[in-house]
Amino acid sequence: MNHALIINPTETGQWPLRDGNTPVRFQSLSQFFNGPAWKRSAMHGYKDHLLIWVTRGQGRMVLGGARSGYTSHNAIFVPAGTMLKFECGSQCYGTVMRISSSLIVGLPQKALHLRVRNGADQCELTGHLEVLQQELESQRARSERAAICLLGLVSVWLERQCAEGALGSAPRNREAAETVSAFTNLIEANYASGRNIDDYAKELDRTPVELDRFCKEMCDLSGEEILSQRIHYAAQEALANSSASFQQVAKDLGFSSPANFTQNFEDVTGESPESFRARASAA
Repeated sequence: MNHALIINPTETGQWPLRDGNTPVRFQSLSQFFNGPAWKRSAMHGYKDHLLIWVTRGQGRMVLGGARSGYTSHNAIFVPAGTMLKFECGSQCYGTVMRISSSLIVGLPQKALHLRVRNGADQCELTGHLEVLQQELESQRARSERAAICLLGLVSVWLERQCAEGALGSAPRNREAAETVSAFTNLIEANYASGRNIDDYAKELDRTPVELDRFCKEMCDLSGEEILSQRIHYAAQEALANSSASFQQVAKDLGFSSPANFTQNFEDVTGESPESFRARASAA
C-alpha cells in the first residue's frame, strides 16, 4: 500500500482537470449506479478511483473478479482500472466519491471491501466525507489544498480499517481469486486489443479450461462472458455517447471488420448497432 501523502498542488494534479471537472466529485449511490440496463449489467473499470460508502441497504457486487454481498456501513474502495459490477437497489443509500487518479494522496493500490461495525469509525468516515464535500462547495481560498489534506485523512482511515480487521475473510480458493483478479485487470487494460480468451490464458500461464473454471467459481461468469461484457460495454458507450461511425467503433475495439463487429454485437446484445444507437438517442 502506498503511504505517501503529497500536498504540493503542483505534484497532485491540476485543479480543476483539463476536461473542466474537479478531481473529486460526489454523487449519491443511486445517482451514480442507476441508468440504462446496459450500463448496470456489465463489469467495467473506471478512469477514476471510487470510494463507495453504503449507509443503508444491501446488495451484490463483483469487484476485481470476485462476487460478494454488501450491507449497511460497508466501505468499498475501487482503484482506477479495477473492474466492478455494482447492483444497487431502490432501498440502497449512500455516497460515491470519485477521485481523479492523477491525485497522489496515499490511497490503496488494491480494491478493498470493508465491513465497518464500530459506530465511531462509521461516524468518522461520514464526517470526513461531509467536511470534504463542504470544502469543495465553499470555494474558499486554499480549498483545493484543504481537500487534498482531507483526502489524506480518508486514506489513513482506510489503512486503519485494514489494520483493525474490517477486511473480510480471505477467499477459500486464493489461487482462483488471484488469477481472476489478474485476468480482469488484463481485460480492463487490453479489451480493445483484439485478444481472445486463449491469449489471456497464455499470459496468465493457465489453460483456457482452468481460467474458465476459476472465473465461474469466483463470479459465476465464464472468462469469455467477462471479456465479451467489457468489449460490448465499450461499444455501447461509444454508440450512445459519440457520433463515431460503426466502422470506427469496430476498428477501435479490435474487430477484424465492421461486419464482424455488427454480427458479434447482435449476438451479444440482441439488437443491431443501428437499433441500439437509435434507442439510446431517444432515451
